[in-house]
Amino acid sequence: MKNILLKAILALLASAALPAAGAAAELNSLSAGDVKALAPGVPAPSPAAELLSYTGRPPVVITVAGLSFGELGWGPLELKHFVRLINILFPRKADVEAALSGPFKEFNDKYFLLDQSGAEQDLREVSSRDRLPDNYLEQKISGLGGGITVVPFPWSRDPGDSAKVVPQLERKIIQVYDSYKSTGRPICILAHSWGSVLAHSALHRVDKDRPDVRIDKFITAGSPLVPANFVVALFDKLEIGKEDLEKRVSKPSVVRVWRNFWSSRDPYSNSLDAADSNYQVDAGVEKVEPRLLDLMLHDKPLRGQARKDLFKIRDIKAWHSSYFFDYSAYLASIGKEISVAVFQPDVAPQVESAAKGRAGR
Repeated sequence: MKNILLKAILALLASAALPAAGAAAELNSLSAGDVKALAPGVPAPSPAAELLSYTGRPPVVITVAGLSFGELGWGPLELKHFVRLINILFPRKADVEAALSGPFKEFNDKYFLLDQSGAEQDLREVSSRDRLPDNYLEQKISGLGGGITVVPFPWSRDPGDSAKVVPQLERKIIQVYDSYKSTGRPICILAHSWGSVLAHSALHRVDKDRPDVRIDKFITAGSPLVPANFVVALFDKLEIGKEDLEKRVSKPSVVRVWRNFWSSRDPYSNSLDAADSNYQVDAGVEKVEPRLLDLMLHDKPLRGQARKDLFKIRDIKAWHSSYFFDYSAYLASIGKEISVAVFQPDVAPQVESAAKGRAGR
């Protein structure tokens, strides 16, 4: 405590004699822990307030898209994506597909009621979203205006190409940094879905090869780096738990702030301990599943509609794209409209705040 107080006193004394920039440097050397110890009743500054550049210049945003919706399929979780993810994070694990095929089938049958007559057809009807174009992220960010420069990273959107894509993304990140570092403009990476796996891997390569690179903000949405807890439970046969996955996920040192968006109804996503903050987009959505299941069991006239409504609220593709296209569904069996705006109120400000210096979430 004495060291902390001395540090604060020296900084204040220096402010009377040093130029403004020097005084600011001394004061900024106080960590969030120092501030908390000195003033326990005052909230510590958020990571964004401490670390973001206050240049006021529009950001440069590298976009890394996720899997195509054709790859995601029409409803059930697809085993092949998690096999590829485990092969990346745990390359020494053998016979992954054989070990997980049974648990994945059991999960899909239970979660999507695939063992019931007509369930598969109902699921196809309510999960019919078209494939997103390759440039969907660029379209969303370009629409924000404000002088933001969008630098897309095109790739096949096939997770099987990850090994060759990661080095390409590393080169792109370094190239963008070298091109804009003299401008003072903040550099951000916006990665969706499997794009966050590529970006996480590429940024750790940048750590080793170019530790001088600085990425002001890393924004991930629908990241499968640590899947939803109820999916992680399927990995028991491989002796892989959430803590094992978290150990393989760490904040790259070249990144100043990492923000992560996820949904409990998006099994490809989860909160990430390595991120500076996590935002659950469906946190405020009413838990309607028990009511729908009750109707399916006890209300014969509404049984079919309730099943379709259950599939709507559990639509993986709808929630997995909600970070950029929001979520909306009318549940006819209970007469309820579910509408969740995500991009404009939550994701977009995280991109813009790199330039404006807002703390964000």
